Amino acid sequence: MGDKPRTELFNALQSLYQSRDYSDLVIFARDGTRHPVHRAIVCPRSPWFSSAVQVGHWREGNEGHVALPDEEPEVVRLLVEYLYLLDYEPVEVAATEDNTSRGDSSSDADRRSTQSSQAGQYGQVYGTSAVSAFGGPQSPFSQIFRTRTESALTVHALPSGDFHGTFGRPSTRTRRPNGNNVAPEPSPLATNAPCLALHARMYTAGQKYGIEGLKKLALDKFKIQLTRHWDSEELAEAIHVVYNTTPASDKEMREAVADVLDWHGRLLDKPEIEIAIMEINGLAYELLKRSRRAETEYMG
Repeated sequence: MGDKPRTELFNALQSLYQSRDYSDLVIFARDGTRHPVHRAIVCPRSPWFSSAVQVGHWREGNEGHVALPDEEPEVVRLLVEYLYLLDYEPVEVAATEDNTSRGDSSSDADRRSTQSSQAGQYGQVYGTSAVSAFGGPQSPFSQIFRTRTESALTVHALPSGDFHGTFGRPSTRTRRPNGNNVAPEPSPLATNAPCLALHARMYTAGQKYGIEGLKKLALDKFKIQLTRHWDSEELAEAIHVVYNTTPASDKEMREAVADVLDWHGRLLDKPEIEIAIMEINGLAYELLKRSRRAETEYMG
């Protein structure tokens, strides 16, 4: 059949997101911001929303109502954006990239086109989210996004072939004399704005609302940002978000945090990181185990 039917579907989803025509449900953020959505789009993607609608969180009239009083407005906005567009872009990222990549008169379409040709822009990661959400291989919405296979996406969206290995999976990287894995080079996909805490909150939202594709995407973006912004002031806040809002059985984000602290030992000298390690149950012990394991491997 070719790609035309798939493209038409993606274009229709984008149109629904932009216009909110035919919406039959409203999601409210903590500050009262309203997000008109479509039950047929939201509920099949999220068991939590499906259950919330079924138990009857309704206002008077024809339009449904689901409130998320615990969620920050930006998290809710990006959650809705992901459900329609299979990706999300924080406001501060868009603003930062706009200032460096376009003039005042450029359109949003021009910005997206520029992003597709610059490895440092989030447009290059769209394919990852499509695979996470639908098992795609094609990136959504526009001819400016290249068709990719899943294997090509993995290579394209991550900074090196063994990137995943350096974040908790087997890797062939050598070790420093102190036993620590060599930190990956800063990814060309990392944006100027760190957004570490926000990506951690998006991962938590994916966990809370049962949206596995969102978890995968947020994890990838978090790891990519860590390669460049590992010494950001946001790191301590992100550590608290990761360890305080995800279950202990959910290891991936925690391993990413522990990897960064393992690679960059001087982070332990920062007061805010020291406080985070002291306050978070299990983090100090995890770092101790890693140090012991690395010492054994080096000596052996």
